[in-house]
Amino acid sequence: MTSDRAELIARKSEVIRELAGTRRRLEAAQQAADSGARADRLSSLQAEVTRLQAEEGRLRLAIDRAQQPAPALKEKLPVQEKFDVFITAGYDPDKADSLLAVAGVDHKSLVPVADKPMIWHVVNAFVQSGRVGEIVIVGLGPEHGLDFGVAVHFVPNQPSLWASQNAGVRRLREINPADRLIIGTTADIPLLTGEIVNHFIDQCRPYDRGLYWGIVPESVMMTGFPESKRSYLSLREGRFCSGDLYLGKLSTAEQIQDKMRGFIKNRKSVVRQLLLLGPGVILRFLFRRLAIDDLLGVVQRALGITGSPVILPFAEAGMDVDKPFQWEQVLDYLARHPEHPANRREEGKIVNGEL
Repeated sequence: MTSDRAELIARKSEVIRELAGTRRRLEAAQQAADSGARADRLSSLQAEVTRLQAEEGRLRLAIDRAQQPAPALKEKLPVQEKFDVFITAGYDPDKADSLLAVAGVDHKSLVPVADKPMIWHVVNAFVQSGRVGEIVIVGLGPEHGLDFGVAVHFVPNQPSLWASQNAGVRRLREINPADRLIIGTTADIPLLTGEIVNHFIDQCRPYDRGLYWGIVPESVMMTGFPESKRSYLSLREGRFCSGDLYLGKLSTAEQIQDKMRGFIKNRKSVVRQLLLLGPGVILRFLFRRLAIDDLLGVVQRALGITGSPVILPFAEAGMDVDKPFQWEQVLDYLARHPEHPANRREEGKIVNGEL
């Protein structure tokens, strides 16, 4: 075990050096004068940065696990092939929303993308992954007349995102009281695909942490959606935004609901979230010394659970639609990428609600 850990640490040091060198080359290329080869060069360097970031993340987790054995589960979970999902699709009917006005709908999750509501594409991504079990949608009902091509469970609209998550978790417990791994996400990431879902689930293996959450590197987002205006958290390993995918035990989700209230309320402000974590975390953040390992320790202290981020090399996972300009970017993206699942029908699979 000691020898294996030493090898992992040595490799991580190499990757960090490679990453630093690649970032310097990327910065130099970005500052260079325009040339015919510039776009290809930038794309290649950005892809290499993303690959090295992902490798560093995997090595860091491997080192951590080699040092400290994973906590024993109180109840041994069966090997899962299917994962139940809850999707928050709530909205405030009394709050003015410029996106709804422009899109001509009265519910955010119904904003049309490729002739289907946003929520439809999220459900379809899980169906296409082949890994979905029960699907709970919080914030919609049968009265909206949506046909997802599969059975779903509806939960009425809730007064807040925190309440929506609570309601989704409770409904999954009602459907099946057994403890198991579940997935949570939101209805406003219409570019989600089955490939992204499968990548996220596979990267969470061996499922020995209480909670996993997706994050997307800034370099990936800037390549796919340079005008998305996402909020990023600056860490020693790079800058990241949320990927809006979460996986964990049902019992863990129940355990942390009250403690998560403040973080969910301040989810749009990195600074306000850090204020909830204490002065030590704030100082490391201000001096650019905050690392992913620091966040994992904070998660354990603040929520009483183990956790781990999953670096997603997909800009689509970080492209949520809150504003009209983001909706326009998604529509433009689909116009330029006819191969995206939202644009095509696949024989023998449920797409656009049809076989």
